[in-house]
Formats: sequence, structure tokens, C-alpha cells
Amino acid sequence: MQDKTKDVETLLGNPKKAMLAMAIPIIISMLVQNANNLIDSVWVAGLGANALAAVGLVFPIFFIMISIGNGIGIGSSSAIARFLGMDDKGSAERTAAQAVVLGVIGGVMIAVILLLIREPLFEALGAGDALQDCLDYATPIFITCPLGILNGIISNLLRSEGASRKAMYSQVMAAVINMALDPFFIYDYGLGLGLAGAAWATALSFMMSLLLLCYWYWGKKSTFLRIRLKGFRFDPVLDKAIFRVGIPASIEMMVMSLSSMALNLVIINIAGTDGVAVFSSSWRIIQFAMIPIMGLGSAVVPVCAAAFGMRKYENIRTAYWYAIKVITVIVLIEAAIMALAADQLVMIFTYSENTEFLREDMAAGVRISCTFIIFVPWGFVSAGFFQSLGMGTKSLISSIFRNFLALPICYYLASNMEQFWWGVAASEIIGTAFIVIWGLTILRYVMQGVYRPDSGRMPQRD
Repeated sequence: MQDKTKDVETLLGNPKKAMLAMAIPIIISMLVQNANNLIDSVWVAGLGANALAAVGLVFPIFFIMISIGNGIGIGSSSAIARFLGMDDKGSAERTAAQAVVLGVIGGVMIAVILLLIREPLFEALGAGDALQDCLDYATPIFITCPLGILNGIISNLLRSEGASRKAMYSQVMAAVINMALDPFFIYDYGLGLGLAGAAWATALSFMMSLLLLCYWYWGKKSTFLRIRLKGFRFDPVLDKAIFRVGIPASIEMMVMSLSSMALNLVIINIAGTDGVAVFSSSWRIIQFAMIPIMGLGSAVVPVCAAAFGMRKYENIRTAYWYAIKVITVIVLIEAAIMALAADQLVMIFTYSENTEFLREDMAAGVRISCTFIIFVPWGFVSAGFFQSLGMGTKSLISSIFRNFLALPICYYLASNMEQFWWGVAASEIIGTAFIVIWGLTILRYVMQGVYRPDSGRMPQRD
């Protein structure tokens, strides 16, 4: 492959160095994004428990929306990295163009659908007294849906060619803009838009981030791949390569949101909308601790996909175990901190008189989560490994099992929030064990040469 960028050379080189080069920018961007989410919730908490509950009810819908972009992005990233590993730049560039066009079309369609069904949707989700807050927060998010979807796609395209730092810069910029605008848009000393102001700040940050991403590909042209939309035509073969991983990846993230919605209904039955506020706010802290897991799990996709395309199977095994070892050490430290400082951590959501009564239940949830996050790294790395090989369906099946396992456990066994949290912990541990066993089995087959890349599109069995 001629004229490789330094990023591409790193991606195709030493797997440990490639993992760190990919993962560190992802982790940094996720840290900033989650700090933004936490700060967003802190500002929203000042509006009362109903506002917090509304954010908790809207977030799964928002996550489904973003999952479309990330799914297409992950699918194209996996295919592109395999093409680069096989020295096929032309197919990689055409795949990137397919992904962008799919994102535009999908984003517009989803925005229209969500805007049309928003009110009955939140009524069905049990919004109750928080319905108007849900509508205020959701409407700006739904209007700018295409921007969020394209952000996810183009960020993954950058990662597919090893340019993880560029994706980080755009996401950090978006988070900083959002954090700066939140108080001004929400409270009376600024625009005074209330909960809708938080959503408009998020929407504006999406737009600024997308402009930077587009500048790198079509303005400065500083990337290895050139995305050419002139004379574009859909290629069924490339679309299939994207969708083979992208559709399961999108559905996998949707499953997490659908599971969260269903769990919200269980929580409402147990503890009302206050319980939703407890769960959604505590989960933000848990997600913050899981950032290193998600970062290294995401890095596994392009690194292992490129190694698979080059048929360097030992690099796949090295990247897999290196990711697990590094994340496990980090998560053990995080779990100890969370267990000891849970009361202090939840203060950011319970500083006002309107939310102080939620503090004890939030702290209990954070402590119980420490029992399962130490097992989660294995699951995330195995899921990324499946996606890198084009085996998106395997990752999806394991995710469905893990996420929906919590529903019967929590519905039938939980009568209060503490029991609910223990149900979530049990389902996470059992579900992770399932995907790990499956992942190690496939890894053994890869090392034995049972699976091989076929033109970078799909693993074939000999």
C-alpha cells in the first residue's frame, strides 16, 4: 500500500502499540463526553426530580438514535480495517462513502419518525408527571438526529484508518462546547430555556463536532482515505460488508436501550419516577468507570480486523489478551474507589433540596455495581473481537442474552431498589460468562486457521 500515513502504519504494526494508540484517544474522548453527561445532569438536577427522571426516560431513545450511527460506523470500520490489512485502499474508500450516504438517509428518516411519535412514545414509557419535561428535552435532540448519527459514523471511519486522535479532537470539542453552553441555555441568567436548553446545547455541540470531522475529510484532506461522493452509487457487496457487522452492532446498542426502557418500567412499578432518577443518575457514574473498558473494547475492532486481513493471527491473540489484562487492573482500582467513596460521588446529583432524598439509594446502587464491573472487561473485549472478524451476529446474541436476562430476575425477585441492583449484578455476571466462553472458543479456531478472511468481507471456514 503506497503513501501510508503514520496512523495506518501503527494500525498495521505491533498490536500492543496499536491498541494503546487507538484506545487512549478513545478513552480520553469518552472521559470528556461522560464528564459532560455528568455536568449536564448536575445542571438538570437543579430543576428537580422530574427533570432528572425525564433525562433518564429520554436517554434510551437518544442512545438508540446514536446506535444507528455507531452501528454503521463500526460495520464500516471493521470492513475498512480488513481492506487496509489486505492492501485494498480502493474498496476501503468506497466503503467509507457508502457509510456516509447511509447515515444521511437513515438520520433524516429516524428524525421524522421520532418527532411524529414522541408524545405517545413517552406516555407508553410511563412518563406520567414528567411527560412535558420529556417532550421539552427530546424535541431538540430528535430534530438534530442526523447530526448525531453522522458524528458516530465519521468518527469510526477515522478510527478504521488508525486516526483515533482526530476523532478524539472532535468529540472533546463537542463536549467542551456543551459544558460551556449548558448553564447559559438552561437558567434565567442566560436564555432561560430550562430542560430544553440542555438539549439545544447538546444539538449545537453535535453540529460543531460534525463540521470539524467534515473539514478533515473534505476540507483539509489530511486523512489516508478519500471519501468521494461525486458519482456515488450503492454497492450491494460493500453494503453487505457494512451491514453484516453494522446491523447487529446497531441492534446490540438498541437492545441495551430497549432493556433500559423495560427496566425503567420495572423500576417505576417498584419505586416510581424517583426510582428512575436514582437508577439513571447512578448509572452515569457506573458508565464513567466503564470508559476504559469501552475504549479498549472499541480499539480491538480495527486492530484485530487489520491483523485478520493480513492473516497475522498471533497479533489477534496478542491484542485480545493485552486488552483484557490492562482493563482488569484499571477496573479493580476503580471498583475499590467507588465502593469507598460512593456517598461522595452521588453528591453531584443530590446537592439540591429537591434531590437530597435520593442520595442513599444512589450510593447503594454504586456500591453494588462494584460486584459486576470487574467482570465486564472480558465481555466488551470479546464483543469487539467478534465484530473485528465480521461476526456481528455473535456479539448481538450475547448482548441480547446479557441485557434481557436482567428483566425476569428484577421483575420477579426485586421488591425494592436494593434488590433490583442485585438482580442487575447477577445478570451482568452470568451474561459476561456466556460471551467469554464463546469468544475464547472462536479465538482458538482463529489460531488454528479455521477462519480466514475472504477479500476482507467475511470470515470463511476452511
